[in-house]
Amino acid sequence: MRIFKRYIALLGFVCQIAMAVNQNPVTVDMASVSNLPDVEFYDILEDNENYIWLAADKGLYRYNGQTYKRFVNNSQKANSLFQLKLDEQGKLWCNNIYGQLFYVENDCLKLFYDANILAKGQLAPYQILRNSIRLFTVTGVYDINKSTKKVTKVFDGICLSSASTGLSNYTFLINNEGLIKQHRLYKFENNKPIKILEIKSSNFIQTPKLFAFKDAVFFIHKNANTNVIYLVDTFKNHAKQIVTPIALQNEIIYNLLNIDENYWFLTSSGAFLYTLKHNKLEFKEQLFKAESITDVEVDFNGNYWFTTLDNGVVVSPNLNIRCTNIEAVDAKVTAAVALENNNFVLGTNNGKLLFYNESNHIKSLILPGKKVIGKLYYDTDEDQLIVSINSSESYIVSLKTNKIIDVKHTFAVAKSFSKIGKEKLFYGNYRQGIVYNNPFNNPQKQIIKESRVKASVVLNNQLYVSYVDGFYKYNLNTFHSEEISYQKNSLLVNSITKYNRTIWLATQHNGLLKLENNNISEAKINLPNQLQVNEIQSDGDILWISTDLGLFHYNTISKILKLLGEQDGLNTAVNNFLVLRDKIIITSPKAFYILPKQEGLFKEYNTTDVRIESVSINDIDTLVKSHYKLPYNLNNIGLKFNSNGFQSNANVKYQYRVKQIDTSWHDIPLNTHFVNFNSLASNTYTFELKAQNVSAKQPVFARPITFIIAKPFWETYWFYGLVLSIIFGLIWLYFSWRLQQKEEQRIAEIDKILIDKKITNLRLENLRSQMNPHFIFNALNSIQDYIVSNEKELASSYLVKFSRLIRMYLDYSQQNEITLEEELNALKLYLELEKVRFEDELEYKININHQIKTKQIKVPSLFIQPYVENALKHGLLHKSNDRQLTVDAKIVKNNILQITIEDNGIGRAQSEKLKRPNQQHKPFATKANEERVHLYKNKLKRNITIGIEDLYNQNQIASGTMVVITMPIQ
Repeated sequence: MRIFKRYIALLGFVCQIAMAVNQNPVTVDMASVSNLPDVEFYDILEDNENYIWLAADKGLYRYNGQTYKRFVNNSQKANSLFQLKLDEQGKLWCNNIYGQLFYVENDCLKLFYDANILAKGQLAPYQILRNSIRLFTVTGVYDINKSTKKVTKVFDGICLSSASTGLSNYTFLINNEGLIKQHRLYKFENNKPIKILEIKSSNFIQTPKLFAFKDAVFFIHKNANTNVIYLVDTFKNHAKQIVTPIALQNEIIYNLLNIDENYWFLTSSGAFLYTLKHNKLEFKEQLFKAESITDVEVDFNGNYWFTTLDNGVVVSPNLNIRCTNIEAVDAKVTAAVALENNNFVLGTNNGKLLFYNESNHIKSLILPGKKVIGKLYYDTDEDQLIVSINSSESYIVSLKTNKIIDVKHTFAVAKSFSKIGKEKLFYGNYRQGIVYNNPFNNPQKQIIKESRVKASVVLNNQLYVSYVDGFYKYNLNTFHSEEISYQKNSLLVNSITKYNRTIWLATQHNGLLKLENNNISEAKINLPNQLQVNEIQSDGDILWISTDLGLFHYNTISKILKLLGEQDGLNTAVNNFLVLRDKIIITSPKAFYILPKQEGLFKEYNTTDVRIESVSINDIDTLVKSHYKLPYNLNNIGLKFNSNGFQSNANVKYQYRVKQIDTSWHDIPLNTHFVNFNSLASNTYTFELKAQNVSAKQPVFARPITFIIAKPFWETYWFYGLVLSIIFGLIWLYFSWRLQQKEEQRIAEIDKILIDKKITNLRLENLRSQMNPHFIFNALNSIQDYIVSNEKELASSYLVKFSRLIRMYLDYSQQNEITLEEELNALKLYLELEKVRFEDELEYKININHQIKTKQIKVPSLFIQPYVENALKHGLLHKSNDRQLTVDAKIVKNNILQITIEDNGIGRAQSEKLKRPNQQHKPFATKANEERVHLYKNKLKRNITIGIEDLYNQNQIASGTMVVITMPIQ
């Protein structure tokens, strides 16, 4: 091998190149992950419910891990609010430069007191006491009673600054003593002022500030452009000026905090961290030197929140993880290797070698030309570096002399190196596995396999090499190979590491395996399913595992697995990393992360209480309660919930179950903060919700909410009872109606029988009237006269007619109704017999309208004859001649049959006069007919009417009688 010809020329590059290294804790800019409402912030505070409160130029905001809620009061005179504090009850207080004091209650910003007259337009410090608020103003110190708002002046003077710790208050003010103004620092305890410091300097005191802590009180002011710092002994009540660190002498100090025994000076050049030892401030580090930091808050999960005066809010999830940018190099990191102690080297894509001790850049070496460095290997025995280029080139760099030696393609395109004793070196590239004897002086090359190499390691006099086509073991004396398989399949191994007698394998398809005593088995490390391991390295009992989720830390003794990932600020997939003595270095193309191995690297994550923030019923928001009783139609329920905390929407998993439906918990997707239940059936449901940070050990549970959805009225017991009652009632009514019907039917049948009987009796009465002795006697006399007169034919004819009439009467008397034809035939036969009786002095006519169908129309049997008999007996009998009788039958309107019986007799009035005294009543047949009419109307619902009209001539002398009978046609 030869020394590169231009080595001397390159010595100019072998120097400590000054680079601007920007090293800060990993941070998340809140403006990039949320809609940050402002850029100018003054104070930050986490309350007892783990809400983050921000006092900004635009107002007061509360952050719940997802959104910012602004709090404003209608009486507020300015948007900007300051001095966030919590009282004993966890109530938040703040104020503004107009002297207005506010507090937050029931999610509203309420005005406590407007002290503008006292504050005179200056931001007044205040102290929260048990029963009052103590206000330190330019007009004096005042107590404002919380209940009565009564103002009591407790001290006179111009208050310039104030700070409190516990029940003690420290105030810097100006006392007027005559014409002299004295600058004094007082301690107020139990309302008793104690003078601690009096400044008699003639120099003008600028921007005095007090910061009180449990064991120390700092008084800082600017004097002649230099910050002066006093330290107050809280026990001896004595103040002493201490040396102001050079870095703080000219800084604008906004705030001073005590965090983890370190004093954080928040300035216009970032945060300066100091420890206080023997009344001396000892510098520790400076953070965010480009930012004007106004306040810092450490939340319940150890996240550091930084508010700035002009750049919003940034959060450092893990203050131990530091990121160093190398953008000034104008190259990308392509390779890295650990050296001794905490030193390491980075190789770039433009041929630079960057040497670091932790975050401190030591030196840089530059290779000739722009070389893409693909692999670095450090030989501890020779204290030299093998530099493999991603082409047919390679170099050896002596770390003792910084000599760069060109070894051409000896170690080109390397994938893996493993030292075999002191004289041999395994070198694997993209197509071969090679063993070199005397690799640095006249190397002798032995190819042990033609295949692309992935990784290699030497253990127990064995060389283990991973190729793209399998995993092999070599004897270091003969280099005979033996393939190691797993479950009878070839192993594809991406990364190999060793510790003691164990080899750990990160495989392509079988996860993590371990090889012990020639036995290969599962590592049984509980990594997430389907997670691809990029690289593994052992560090004593610790196994470091890089993945796309982050860097895992596995203790092989305790079997505890921890993760550094996105939640810790390591928001990048971890591919290559280095294990140093005290640090872990994670490399990326434009930066590297430094992780200390100390215990505080891994945080214990907690989950805040999960709260159900809103409940909607049928898409209408309602008050959140633990118990709801709803009607059946209000059965669409939505719940929104949240667990506070930094980026809780991305880091908190939610699960729910409904006891009456589910026996197991249901996962809710990340960044989802609601569940909806549609069309719930009538039942009792208890909604349970739990939340768990993805890195926390235990979940937290929300307060269960019970929903009782009533049954629809048609499914209730009372409705069933009502329906049954209605059914039974209907059944009862039906049977009652049927019984009533049967009873009415029975009564109707009885009535019909009675009516039939009555009608039969009436018919018999009619028959009896028609067959009265006079009629029969007259008829028989007429027959006798025909016989005596030897008029046999007339006697026979009369006898035949008489017998036919008697037979008709007897036949028709058995029927309720007969046809009109039968009725008129009987009437005609009767009139023929009566005409003989009247010795042919009787003229009668029976006129039937041609529209009448006499064979179909039914009329009550023997109904017309009694009225004809009355006409003969009472009207025509008493007339000596011109006896005329007319019977007309016709159809009038509405299908009504009208029968008219008209005679030209003496009339009813004259007939009544001729009656004998014992005959002053209606004829029997007429009365029977009237009863028949009544029965037909009321019982048989047949409207038969009888009308009798007396007829008179022009001289108003009775000229006869007319009977009109009307009945519906059936």
